[in-house]
Amino acid sequence: MRYKSSRLILAASVLVALPAMANIFQDELDQVDYALKNNPTHALQQSLESCLRQRNAAVKLNKMGDEVRARRALQYCFDSLNLSKKYVVRVAAPTEEELLARAKKEFDKALSLTPDVANGLAIYRECAACHEPEGWGRTTGSVPQIAGQHRKVIIKQLADFRAGNRDSVLMVPYATVESIGGAQAVADVAEYISTLEISVDNGLGPGDNLALGEELYRQHCLDCHGANGEGSNDELAPRIQAQHYKYMVRQFKWLREGARRNASEEMTSLSMSLDENEMEAVLDYASRLQPAEEYRAPPDWKNPDFEH
Repeated sequence: MRYKSSRLILAASVLVALPAMANIFQDELDQVDYALKNNPTHALQQSLESCLRQRNAAVKLNKMGDEVRARRALQYCFDSLNLSKKYVVRVAAPTEEELLARAKKEFDKALSLTPDVANGLAIYRECAACHEPEGWGRTTGSVPQIAGQHRKVIIKQLADFRAGNRDSVLMVPYATVESIGGAQAVADVAEYISTLEISVDNGLGPGDNLALGEELYRQHCLDCHGANGEGSNDELAPRIQAQHYKYMVRQFKWLREGARRNASEEMTSLSMSLDENEMEAVLDYASRLQPAEEYRAPPDWKNPDFEH
């Protein structure tokens, strides 16, 4: 009888434990889902994507009844996103209006400050790992040319990155307050970048539909970006002269997909209105626009600030 009673007690304990285990898994899953949606720890995009795969695997394992492996899969998310199982901050993700207000506040603050070009150079030494010492980016389109870009345009883009109003897995970590400092740092590095000389040896498109490209540019782009792609500092219109063709194509595609939250309504509408052929033609034409002589880098120019 004692043996039989022990078996009954054990069975009862198992029956009681199963709902508790299920509740633990669901609670952990809820925490992971919240983190994937709101990213309270500001994890990198790669970490979020890896966590999502592990999260989906955990759900499948749990449905199969393998609670232990399911929770082990979820543990990857807690580790990679730096989450605590004891507490996850339950705050709603900021609204679009809140992101805009946050970016605008820092933009206005940075504009009110007197830039320190020497400090701007010190900050830019970190930026040069991707943007190159000369600020010319890469013809592959992975990094834009930022040399000679209008100061206000640079400040706006940095403020947007820092406020969460524009995404970039590579850019955001380098632009944070923790990485470069506050609004003064934004003012400083923007001033330095705006003084760099522009390379006209940028990445171009195929060049097989430039007549259409010019027609579309004059129809849709000239009013904001200028007849020669010079943009406007006061109007926050980027200089697109000698910008890499593949970079502009990538940005246009992100506009279509809604991945450039800080873009103007005009740019978003334009990206949606052009077909693939028209998009490639107008951006090919734009990539061939060149700055005035005084802004161009001489042949074989190297940034003297990086010479040892």
